[in-house]
Amino acid sequence: MRSLRRKENPLKLFMNQNDLALMLVCLSASLFGVLLVYSDAVTSDLGIRSAIVQAAASLMGFGVAFVMSLFDYEDLCRLWPVWMGIAATLVLLTFTPLGLNVAGTDDTAWLGIPPWSDDPFLTFQPSELLKVAFIITFAKHLDAVEDHINTPTTLLLLALHAGGCIGLIFLQGDDGTALVFACIILMMLIVAGLHPMILAGGAAAVAIALPILWLNLDEQKLARILALFHVEDYLQTEGWQQAQGLSAMATGGFDGVGFLEGNHNGLFARNNDFVFSIAAEEFGFIGGLMLLLILAAALALILRTALKSRDTLGRLLCVGVMSMIGFQILINLGMVLRVLPVIGITLPFISAGGTSAATIWLSIGLVLSVYHTTRLRRPERLFR
Repeated sequence: MRSLRRKENPLKLFMNQNDLALMLVCLSASLFGVLLVYSDAVTSDLGIRSAIVQAAASLMGFGVAFVMSLFDYEDLCRLWPVWMGIAATLVLLTFTPLGLNVAGTDDTAWLGIPPWSDDPFLTFQPSELLKVAFIITFAKHLDAVEDHINTPTTLLLLALHAGGCIGLIFLQGDDGTALVFACIILMMLIVAGLHPMILAGGAAAVAIALPILWLNLDEQKLARILALFHVEDYLQTEGWQQAQGLSAMATGGFDGVGFLEGNHNGLFARNNDFVFSIAAEEFGFIGGLMLLLILAAALALILRTALKSRDTLGRLLCVGVMSMIGFQILINLGMVLRVLPVIGITLPFISAGGTSAATIWLSIGLVLSVYHTTRLRRPERLFR
């Protein structure tokens, strides 16, 4: 007698195999970001083009992330030469006459679209794509050397791998992104099993290098740091942005002044580095807290996937993405709250910028792939 089997519901199968919670949380963050960028565009009379770009980039990024989630992350990582080749080539192009310096920044880190135009329709920041490519290649590298990560030869090769990417960004003049790279590298090394004594030695080397770095800072960067401690002396110069951002947040109070009712306060590119001040002004303490809870939920869900990953490669991919997003959140909030100097770090999912919005979703695609693949793998493959 033929046994009867009930076919599994395709919708239920889809929901069981995909991290819908992470998708919904990240979509909520992107929607929040589009609303804030739109509000800034309206209240500052800049036009809504930035909001349209933000929405289009977020939707495109989500679509690519969803497609990535359907692939095995091991297959995605096998193509590491392709990802790194494309990203590194685009970064290198910024050192040619094609490189652009966007208004309000002090680094040449953008490419125009089309690249030959004197007034490009769009701009693209390749270093954002390099962060995602680096997470893939460094995770692949660490997975391959897991059993002998603390040997001198392995450490030297890892240092060359990491140093090459940071060096490219540093030469661009983008110190903020270079700092994010350093944070990603540190967390991935810790999770991969780097010996605590080596970490202590690295920390000691950084401590020794700090005075040398301080003595070689240019005047503008030095002033941004001093503005944190001598507020009144720099209130009309390097401390202006942070003072106005804090003023806007204070204006918002508990429940905010209302959507589209914020005051631009003369802040340049408020929709980028200081986008959190828009949220706190228009939606108050409640809106700011809600935004932070959404971002915290995204990090928690990425951590959950990392802990459930059945191999080192999947775990390292998730940790790399979580580190990138988490440290960008901490640095951005530190700038807005005048705890850290202004170094041009965007708030993930929220800050204006098509490149940032799209590439953050690419990194989420890696996490979704780890989640999806882990749910599908058979036991005999899991422990091969």
